[in-house]
Amino acid sequence: MHLQILLCNDIIKKKMKVFRITTEVKSTKTIQYIVEANSQEEAELKIIVGEERGEGEEVDDDIEWGTEILTKTKFIEDLED
Repeated sequence: MHLQILLCNDIIKKKMKVFRITTEVKSTKTIQYIVEANSQEEAELKIIVGEERGEGEEVDDDIEWGTEILTKTKFIEDLED
């Protein structure tokens, strides 16, 4: 019983700490493009080969939280009482 009280007091007395935690998570972005072309094939080709790539508008970002992994943890500071 005495040991339990000591351990409990030790936990209570410990200062909280601040950490910066970086994670990686997979996501699927949906991007829409407005492309001028003579045909559908030409329009799609402009995106595939990169002529229009990156010029579209992001319309959705579906994050797969189950894929999240910790990549870096950095101690920042002890908090004051």
